Amino acid sequence: MKRINLVQVVYGFSVGGAELKLLELITRLNRNLFNISVICVGIGGPLEERFRALGVPVHFLPKSRRFDYTLPFKLGKLARSLQADIMMTTLFFADIIGALSTYVYKPKALISWEAITGRLRFHQKKMYQLTSGRFDMVVAVSNSIWPYIIRDRGQDPQKIQTIYYGVDLRKFAPAPAHRDRAHFIFGTAARLAYQKGHRYLLEAIPEVVKEYPHARWELAGDGDKLEELRRLVAQLQIEPYVTFLGRRDDVPDLLAHWDAFVLPSLWEGFPNVLLEAMARSRPVIATDVEGSGELVVPEETGLLVEKKNSQALAQAMKALLANPDRAETWGAAGRKRVEDYFSVGKQVMEFEELYLSFV
Repeated sequence: MKRINLVQVVYGFSVGGAELKLLELITRLNRNLFNISVICVGIGGPLEERFRALGVPVHFLPKSRRFDYTLPFKLGKLARSLQADIMMTTLFFADIIGALSTYVYKPKALISWEAITGRLRFHQKKMYQLTSGRFDMVVAVSNSIWPYIIRDRGQDPQKIQTIYYGVDLRKFAPAPAHRDRAHFIFGTAARLAYQKGHRYLLEAIPEVVKEYPHARWELAGDGDKLEELRRLVAQLQIEPYVTFLGRRDDVPDLLAHWDAFVLPSLWEGFPNVLLEAMARSRPVIATDVEGSGELVVPEETGLLVEKKNSQALAQAMKALLANPDRAETWGAAGRKRVEDYFSVGKQVMEFEELYLSFV
């Protein structure tokens, strides 16, 4: 069988969730089936060398201004020279440039990988709506983001398919519980940004430590809210209980070190770090936002709480502290759920089947 020419188009090589998941996908796709190329249509970044290390051609089409009107033409010409059968775009700018490039060269299928909910500016919505007809399929990372794709992107629901993120079950292996440790450590790993809701987690801590002074919190990540959150910790007088870890590249080790994982986000597409925590056999507490509700089974793998509700977060954390055995049981159930439904092998297989369906 002739290999399928698969072209992956991405906006940049920054260290973001979408870029890392694309890197993981390309790493695992069957090279006997697919001849893979990567095209960057925006900015470079630290992941560029990791993409090149995969042994696939990497092409760079830098933009010369905020919106470079020559890029669709350049991308179309490059896609033609690569004889692209399938083109998949990741992130807004790549989506739009990819859609416009199909007026120059139309592959057998143009696919968009959508992981984000809402927060599009007016002009971004309009650009998506004007180009929605160029996409043969939009891959959603969760069922809960379908309404956003239909409403804001103007996408035909017949051309949307959910493929959940998957996790590497070996890299994120089950970790033993810390039965004899003096402190119970709640951890979270996320950008220190408004979206991630750290404020509400911190505001829950004073109530928890009144009853459980052995509880501790570790926050991994960096972002524009760092100083604001440090001031809030001082204001709440919870400095002995909270540690800011900064940006970390050892998330699998951190998840094993923590006793439970908390994600107080205000919105998500599909929170991959929650998936990783469950794979590490950690009970999880998350706000009931897009994607999280498809991962967490309340009272079985963890707890879901209302967003922007510090009181609800406090009650959930106290419930775990009150019954460490239940926390361990929920962690084991979370691992089993990931094995059954959210392995990276399953994700890659579904992408391969999608690509093959168009040729």
